[in-house]
Amino acid sequence: MATRPKVHRSEVASAVVRIARRRAKVDDRHREMLPDSGDSDPREVLDYLRKYSGPDIPRWVLQADVCDGITLNNWLWWEDRRRELYFLKAGRDRGLFLSQIGAQVGVGKQGLLDRIDRLEALLRYDQPDEKIARAARQSERERRARMPSEEAWLTTRREELMTVITGFVQQADRFSVDEREWVDELEIDGRDDELTSSTMVILGLAAAELRTAPAILELDSTRPYAVHTLLARAEALRSQFAELGSKTESASA
Repeated sequence: MATRPKVHRSEVASAVVRIARRRAKVDDRHREMLPDSGDSDPREVLDYLRKYSGPDIPRWVLQADVCDGITLNNWLWWEDRRRELYFLKAGRDRGLFLSQIGAQVGVGKQGLLDRIDRLEALLRYDQPDEKIARAARQSERERRARMPSEEAWLTTRREELMTVITGFVQQADRFSVDEREWVDELEIDGRDDELTSSTMVILGLAAAELRTAPAILELDSTRPYAVHTLLARAEALRSQFAELGSKTESASA
């Protein structure tokens, strides 16, 4: 199974704000129950969507909620991995028996060590708070020099990434997407030919803008359109990028 695309905190904040804006338009009865700030707990937002998504909510809103809800759920998946690694290592470092810790997660002593190794590999290049503002790009260029696997991957996939970036801009234009802040940022990265790990974060933010645009949600769901294929291609690339840590660790073992 492919690794899930990593989700930046900015993607979480954007998803929460989009959900709140949509619900403000269509749900007067339960609107006050929805956390609407960018730093809201994703779990509370997901609980709201599960509880207040009845037949009185327009279909396009429910569809967009699913897309943003999956983004929030993916964030929580990565957070769970970070949290689990912290406590497994803390237990080992604080002198608990490995077999005792392993029993709580359903593995033996060696299984626990393997689990820690896998989580460390998965999170090797994890940067959940990485800055993506344009002013911070210079430091990113310096940082990537210390990440040969990321740099090599971005170089190898350059043409494919540029094609996806161009496609995002074209689809945003075609469907007259109004909220396209990150699509425009992605276009700038492509035009400047400066692809970094931050670009992969922005790719996720731009994908969310397309995926939840009303005009795209209104497309016939019985067959894929070019925009759907493009979105799937972008998520596949983000999943491949997220797997770099695991692959690098396996190669060096």
